[in-house]
Amino acid sequence: MFHANYVPRQAFREDARPAEKQPIQGDETMKKTLAMLAPALLALSMSAGAQEEPFDDRFYVAPQVSWGFFDDQNDIELDDEFGYGVAIGKPITKWFNLEGYYFRFDDVGIEEAAALGDPEVTLEGYGLTGLFFPVPDAFRMFFLAGYAVGDYDVSGSNVQALNAVDEDADHIDVGLGYMHELNDYGLALRGEYRYRITDADNPRNIPGADLEDNYDNHVVSLYLQIPLGAKPVAPPPPPAPEPAPEPEPAPVAPVDTDGDGVPDNADQCPGTPAGTQVDAQGCPVKKAEPIILKGVNFEFNSAKLTSEATNRLDNVVNALSASEQIEVRIEGHTDSIGGASYNLKLSKERAASVRQYLIDRGIAADRLTSEGYGESQPIAANNKPNGADNPSGRAKNRRVELEVVNQ
Repeated sequence: MFHANYVPRQAFREDARPAEKQPIQGDETMKKTLAMLAPALLALSMSAGAQEEPFDDRFYVAPQVSWGFFDDQNDIELDDEFGYGVAIGKPITKWFNLEGYYFRFDDVGIEEAAALGDPEVTLEGYGLTGLFFPVPDAFRMFFLAGYAVGDYDVSGSNVQALNAVDEDADHIDVGLGYMHELNDYGLALRGEYRYRITDADNPRNIPGADLEDNYDNHVVSLYLQIPLGAKPVAPPPPPAPEPAPEPEPAPVAPVDTDGDGVPDNADQCPGTPAGTQVDAQGCPVKKAEPIILKGVNFEFNSAKLTSEATNRLDNVVNALSASEQIEVRIEGHTDSIGGASYNLKLSKERAASVRQYLIDRGIAADRLTSEGYGESQPIAANNKPNGADNPSGRAKNRRVELEVVNQ
């Protein structure tokens, strides 16, 4: 970055009378240069595409060349001159870079000073500059502001008119520029323009002379910005998520054509009628035949067991005691002699009498139920076909049965 230091603007004459103003050749040249530079900067800015990359905060070094345009002041005109320098900087954020720099202009000529031995001015200095990138992700155009301190040195064969030939100066810069990357590593060209105000004491101490201490300068520069170190690498993208597993197919309800609760592929007895109790193979459960307790008789017209009946029932007690998981229902039946309601009542009492006997002999009551059916479920004919009494049939119908209901 190029900072022209304080420039002596006063004619090297013994008298303090101001000379006539001459056309400012440096201003005209500067205006032409800016007119050519501005469209190029704008075109580069519009063509630069934004790229999403990791923030590059590497230090960089930037050697530069420049051209200085020095406005006349106090009737002194400096020639426009080539300069050089170097900057060292670092991006602080993607919007802001901070740089330290050194600049130098050698042998800046003073116009119309041949009589004074053609004195020349050497300008150099160092300072800090901030670069501001308003839209860092869109294009790399920037604004700048800086401050520098430095000195100038006047040399020649006849400079006694100056009270000092080595003067300190302060410089305030504002300007703009554009940065264009040349490759993926980050090597970049940077062009910029600076408007500089130089504040320094005028070296000529002439009583009564109206001499300015502030000087306007213009510097156009070109930098080659070289990053130091390896370029930051974006972290690898996170691995793609595992594909969602295929959903489990909906279970297919097994086909049960006959509706018995056993699927067809395991049903060994297809076509079972509705309501039929079946086993695990889908086959009808064979209903246990009722056990007819022969010889279990009661006294006439009574529910009291005979001694022979109790002997028979003792065998039942032994069987039930040996198979404690069995539950039974005790069913009482009569023949058709007598009224139907009386026979139903008598059959219930006799079934209950048998149940109570078994309970008294140690069979759990919750394993036994009793029911009477009267004359409604004969297993033989009570009368012969000709209507005559059938004693053998009636004897079969007067019975007590045990039916296993759970085992």
